[in-house]
Amino acid sequence: MGLPRSRLNVLLLGLLVTAAGLTPMLAALDVIPSPESSFHAPRWIVFLAGSLFFMVGMWMVMQGIVGEERARVFGGAMAFALVLGLAFLINWVAFGSGSRESCSGTTSFLGFGSTRAAAEFECRAAFGYGALLMNFIALRALAGWLSGKSFFGNRAGRALERISEWGVVLLLLPLILLAFLLQGLQGASARLVARLRGKPSEK
Repeated sequence: MGLPRSRLNVLLLGLLVTAAGLTPMLAALDVIPSPESSFHAPRWIVFLAGSLFFMVGMWMVMQGIVGEERARVFGGAMAFALVLGLAFLINWVAFGSGSRESCSGTTSFLGFGSTRAAAEFECRAAFGYGALLMNFIALRALAGWLSGKSFFGNRAGRALERISEWGVVLLLLPLILLAFLLQGLQGASARLVARLRGKPSEK
């Protein structure tokens, strides 16, 4: 008896994602010969980045073969590994050695946008902010894992949960305030343009 169509689709997509992750992993190990100039990061970073796609792909393959319910038992461990891997990658971009010459930034305001090469300081600052956010998310995942271990007790897990949650809130607060400010400026500029044109502003 064949697999249901929904599970077969998940299996095939998982194989594609697995292959997409396995390719840079093999290139980083030089199993697939690749010149050093083709890498914009150390080989171990390329291997780690590919391994994240590989894990997601294998997780999807597992779901396609045994079903979502049976594969769920490994879901927590895989999600924790992905969060740690992403946090490690972003921390390397922000604080690792080497130059960050390939960064680019996009500026958008009032519907106008432009893309330009970002200075190394801007690149590291942006990824540094993302690294701090991912670190708190990883800390939250660690807190959830510790809460289920009787050796540590629930007190340690709850303490880490509070630290991580407050950290995320404090990091996101400036962005939320900036979004409200930009929205207010955009509304004010729209009303000003409408007045200059002699048209009533829309509410």
